[in-house]
Amino acid sequence: MGGASVFTGDRGLGVPDGIPPLAVSSDQLYRPATPEEARADVQAMAARHPDMVKQWLDDSYGRYPKMQPAVYKGILDESRNRGLRVAAHVFYLNDAKALVRDGVDVLAHSVRDREVDPAFINLTKTGGVLYVPTLTVDESFFIFAEQPEVMGDSFFQLAAGPELLKMLQSADYREKVESDPNLPKYKAALATAMRNLKTLSDAGVRIALGTDSGAFPVRIPGWAEHHELGLMVRAGLTPMQALTAATHGSAAVLGASDRGTLESGKRADFLILAANPLDDIRNTRKIVAVWHGGRELKPRVAAPALEQ
Repeated sequence: MGGASVFTGDRGLGVPDGIPPLAVSSDQLYRPATPEEARADVQAMAARHPDMVKQWLDDSYGRYPKMQPAVYKGILDESRNRGLRVAAHVFYLNDAKALVRDGVDVLAHSVRDREVDPAFINLTKTGGVLYVPTLTVDESFFIFAEQPEVMGDSFFQLAAGPELLKMLQSADYREKVESDPNLPKYKAALATAMRNLKTLSDAGVRIALGTDSGAFPVRIPGWAEHHELGLMVRAGLTPMQALTAATHGSAAVLGASDRGTLESGKRADFLILAANPLDDIRNTRKIVAVWHGGRELKPRVAAPALEQ
């Protein structure tokens, strides 16, 4: 009752010498090289009772080896045998199609290499797969250098903290962003992701909100979630569609049927706002109170103090 509800994905399953390209300790990530290793890893995870299994299927613009089909099929099959849901990090349309055919539950991140096609839409709808666009992922590589005005309000500044804010406002950081050879790819990926989100939403694919916040310093917990809502609206969703993705959709990703909608008998988890987010999605930041498990919590900054 005293803090956030925490749902776990345990260690996650990546690729030897590949995605995710992070230096982590042995108890943070599995990197199976064979289907047998993948199954054993899932079995070890199942003993710790995670809420979900996370796997990565990407090569980061061709820079790293990609998980082989036999390995990710082993993950999916063993997870299904253990009653575990699987979310997969994807980038490419063909990979997303293959994962959906093989029974993945959630696609985490957008299809960004090209626009989705009817075959993918039909597969995703038939399989009941949830699609988490995480538009902030690609935008986070450049937004603070190119649009520093987003850092100007107290909502952002409290979430970022003084040290990160100083770094993001520095000339060195701006130069680093501007000199990144992958910058055009990040921008193209974001544009494709936004078009695909609109297409999939219009087609009736189930959408949920996610941000990857906390994975890197520039993906800022507390701010990224509200910013993601704005990006979803910019992509063409209505404010109501974005809010539904962030509530009902995200609860569905977690398999948390006791929350996500305001209904009798469900957990009392909701926000009270000073203005209507259906008029302006930025009004989700004007928080008067947070109700969590039936208990009222006050925000750090009163809603009237927030900038328009």
